[in-house]
Amino acid sequence: MRVTNILCIGVLIYFFCGCKTPATISRTVVSDSLQKATGFTIQTESKPGITAMPPQVNPVDGITEEEAVSIALWNNGQLQADLATIAVAQADVIDAGIVSNPLLRYLAPSGGLQVSGYINFAFDFLFQRPKRIASAQTEALRVAQTSLQRTYTLIRDVQVAYTDFLLSRERYVILNENARIRKEMADLANSRLRNGDVSELEVVTFRADSATAIDDVVRARLDTILKKNALTVLMGFSPDTSITIQPTTFYSDSQKVVEQAYLQLAWDYQPELRAAQINIEAIGKRLGWERSRIISFIPTLNYQHIPANGGSKFLPNAFNPGIQAEIPILNRNQGRIARAKAEMEAAAFQYVATRQRIAMDVANAYQRYEQAWQSHQIWAGGTLPALEEAVRLSQSSYRNGDISYLPVLEAQRQLLNARLRRVEIQADIRRTVSALNFSIGNKWNN
Repeated sequence: MRVTNILCIGVLIYFFCGCKTPATISRTVVSDSLQKATGFTIQTESKPGITAMPPQVNPVDGITEEEAVSIALWNNGQLQADLATIAVAQADVIDAGIVSNPLLRYLAPSGGLQVSGYINFAFDFLFQRPKRIASAQTEALRVAQTSLQRTYTLIRDVQVAYTDFLLSRERYVILNENARIRKEMADLANSRLRNGDVSELEVVTFRADSATAIDDVVRARLDTILKKNALTVLMGFSPDTSITIQPTTFYSDSQKVVEQAYLQLAWDYQPELRAAQINIEAIGKRLGWERSRIISFIPTLNYQHIPANGGSKFLPNAFNPGIQAEIPILNRNQGRIARAKAEMEAAAFQYVATRQRIAMDVANAYQRYEQAWQSHQIWAGGTLPALEEAVRLSQSSYRNGDISYLPVLEAQRQLLNARLRRVEIQADIRRTVSALNFSIGNKWNN
């Protein structure tokens, strides 16, 4: 009876441990972390080839930058493929918690031999399984942080693509106006040539300048199409999808903190750095698991039929418990333990390298942001107002009959070039803000 009780307890332990699924990660965990840091979410479930529109997005009135990011996080094909690794990591955690099935060996009575056999239980899982689960769970956390980092990468890419598309549209409008002015200048030069006021050389120069302006418009139109295609693909649509975007409001006041504060934000929030830390922890847990595998034993329950005890000859009526153990004399799992130690050292160096690269990314993004703001202040605060005043004065002089219309057109052309430079600088500022957000792993609005 005592042996039967032991057998029942062992079976219950196997059943309990084999059915219990360890806690793990999911896409919901990543989505919650992303929403807490940026306000955006990802789909908790998605199917290949099926697009879905986030509930807060209304594309009827034009897609804003934030809406474009939301759509991309829900539909970008590469991100969905990257997020699929979460399910793989979750499956590894489940696999780590699975207990091996008992091994039954049964020998039927034949030729005078009585029924006999063995039931083997791999009870070494009692001290190996927790370490194995801990290693798999830590690795799953690293996968979650890596997936979170990839969402930040997509956010940055969509913001930059949106800025590029917006810039290309504004450049196309400005270059169209510039081509019109240069054509007027060329027509005016032709008129003055007929009156003998200018030479043929001057007219040829104006004509060439007008042709160059038209070519700039043609290239700007192609650039606008290409930038739109890049944005739609990032959003998970086909390149020929027609979209309408809303102009992004540009904030004229700089809101920034010192560079060291940005660096501290990166240390606090950067998921890639956190993934590097977790990787060291995961390898450490795997090292503990490999060390626990030195000892391996299997409890054995032998059963057989003894004729003197009566009963059916096909059923056992005697049980004899025992143990089967591997003696760790030659093989003490030295290779896997050494490999885990080497991987931990490599992970430590990788963490240092990641930290150094993040520091460089933050410094570079911060310096680019400062330079772009300085350029914006020069053009918006000094150059543009001066050129606008030059246009006003030239138009006034033309109305008074003091000058011809050619200086007016030239002043307008210079003003358009300055406005083009201003929108390019504003685009640079938006790009550097996206780079700062990406480098610190959080959302900072200019």
